[in-house]
Amino acid sequence: MDDLLTELLELNSKPVSYAERLEKARDMMRTRRRRQVFQLLGREIAIWESDVGEETDLAIGKRLWPGGVAFAEFLESENFNMTFEDKKVIELGAGTGLVGIALSFLGADVTLTDLPDIISYTEENVLMNTMNDNTPLCRYTPQVRPLTWGQDLAEYPRNNPRYDYVIGMECVYIEPVFNDLIATIKHLSSEDTVILIGYHVRIKAREEKFRKLFFDNFNVLGEFAVKGPAFTVLMARALPGENTS
Repeated sequence: MDDLLTELLELNSKPVSYAERLEKARDMMRTRRRRQVFQLLGREIAIWESDVGEETDLAIGKRLWPGGVAFAEFLESENFNMTFEDKKVIELGAGTGLVGIALSFLGADVTLTDLPDIISYTEENVLMNTMNDNTPLCRYTPQVRPLTWGQDLAEYPRNNPRYDYVIGMECVYIEPVFNDLIATIKHLSSEDTVILIGYHVRIKAREEKFRKLFFDNFNVLGEFAVKGPAFTVLMARALPGENTS
């Protein structure tokens, strides 16, 4: 932040037009990085966000979302009653990696996935928080892999491995990929997989459309609110007969 202020002050000291100064300031804000620190699970987890002033679909995957933060904090609350120790977990839309990192510190064997253009940012945070030089800080070293929903499924052989959990927090915001997201969850889930999908109610009609798709395609076991009613986590399993091969 100090570097950004210094650049802005230098910019203001030069004889350039207001329009030029404004455009330069916007460019700097679009590409700015920001570090946020969380005290979770008895540890300090530091997360770097990138391109925090940009609003493209790609850029929003490089920064923290409120629901992801809420779910990570929920993992250590008294109301949380699931176990992740020694469980195989795959996370969809991992973004900055906060949720997957927290799950790793709970003893899970986590694979974090996101778009090919985002995973380098995911991996940066994963390595900084789960490794000390070459020494792992958690039981299983988290893996970071590219996954474009509905397109890269051949890289993830069905039921090999068999995931105990498929998790996606704040991945319900681009309506045209809803069907691809559903297809990906189905592909990754066996009859024993627990599916946890969290979404923030921002555009009610959009979220209701996803809910219908989700309820039509999975055996929904329940839902719960995290940090107030606006962020909902759906818990489900695959329908009987799906992915049994």
